[in-house]
Amino acid sequence: MQRSSYIFFSVAAGSTSSCRRFFSSGGQRPIFVAATKQHVGKTTTSLALMAGLQKRFPKVGFIKPVGQQHVTVHSDTLGKEIRVDKDICLLKEQFHLDHIDYRHMSPVIIPRGYTKDYIEGKISHEEQLKDIEHAYEKVSEASDVVLMEGTGHCAVGSVVGVNNAQVAGMLGASMILIANGGLGSAFDELELNRVLCEKYNVPIAGVVINKVIPNKYDQTKHYMSKAFQASWGVPLLGCIPDRPFLGCPALADLERLFKTELVSGQKHRFRHYSVDDMNLITTSLTRFLENIRTKHPRTLYVCHVTRDDIILGFMAEFQRNRRDEERPFEASLLVCGRKGKYQMADEVRDMFEGLDGAPVMVVEYSTHQAMNMIHNFTPKLNIDDKNRVRKAVEHYEPYIDFELLLERTS
Repeated sequence: MQRSSYIFFSVAAGSTSSCRRFFSSGGQRPIFVAATKQHVGKTTTSLALMAGLQKRFPKVGFIKPVGQQHVTVHSDTLGKEIRVDKDICLLKEQFHLDHIDYRHMSPVIIPRGYTKDYIEGKISHEEQLKDIEHAYEKVSEASDVVLMEGTGHCAVGSVVGVNNAQVAGMLGASMILIANGGLGSAFDELELNRVLCEKYNVPIAGVVINKVIPNKYDQTKHYMSKAFQASWGVPLLGCIPDRPFLGCPALADLERLFKTELVSGQKHRFRHYSVDDMNLITTSLTRFLENIRTKHPRTLYVCHVTRDDIILGFMAEFQRNRRDEERPFEASLLVCGRKGKYQMADEVRDMFEGLDGAPVMVVEYSTHQAMNMIHNFTPKLNIDDKNRVRKAVEHYEPYIDFELLLERTS
């Protein structure tokens, strides 16, 4: 496929800017992805969309116009370190987007204190819009189609005058709305976002429903398709069955959650554990050893820091298992103790030196607090966990109707 040239069109009515936007000469509109709320799989869907678009276009651009959580990267065109939204690194590195620079992929970042500065008049509304416009034009010039990911639901960013629907309207994008599985509640949440898109004249290309309970998949797909078509004239572009593995935290995720590091077993940082297989140890050492030898091998055990017998027993069982070459030893141990009140004995901590292979993490929370934090935690995709990113794309991409999407955005 040959790279298409670009033409201008006037921005949609209802936009706050009078600038003009680029489209490809083939009429391909940019595609904007927004969700109904946090943790519904927006970034995972963006990964799948990028994978599918790259199979259909030579160069696919990506922008997150307004970001919040940021990381520092090196901009080749500026020759210095800049801040970009964390999801930019994931998409750029995973899909080798070498034709665009970091500086144009994340034009507006909203760190702590930004909102107050905006309200105080220290940040210009027009400058924000110009930064987004400029970034989009640069990415458009270098790409055959542009995919954009919003932050949260369509109204996020309203307090600083750059909500997702407003930005999509300003750039002439078509919207894909993402929601979690269900019928009534999902439709209600989507309706709130649809109304905001309507306000800014943003056409909705379609809806993707994520994390659908497998035994309700056919029912959800059937009724959602009928409801969207009858009420909005909008198709269901994708209906994705849930895959629990994608929501299982890796030990690296728990390091970030608890702001700590594994004291041993660092090579297993990207081993994932189901929350359902988390086990609080309150029994004797004998019962614990029986448990670890008979239960699911990939279990996350939790104990209090005062249980030296359990900690030493875990290390001894690892060594015995490795010596006898029994089933793979995939268990991990989370050692808990409130900061300032309990701590691991130096003699016990010294024993971890050279214990290669048995993952142990020490956290400064009570067992109840730690387990509650894990239960309420939603791990996010990141470029370091390549296995989970690959499996996410492989799972999501086949369920998205790309031909219908491109027909709706042309």
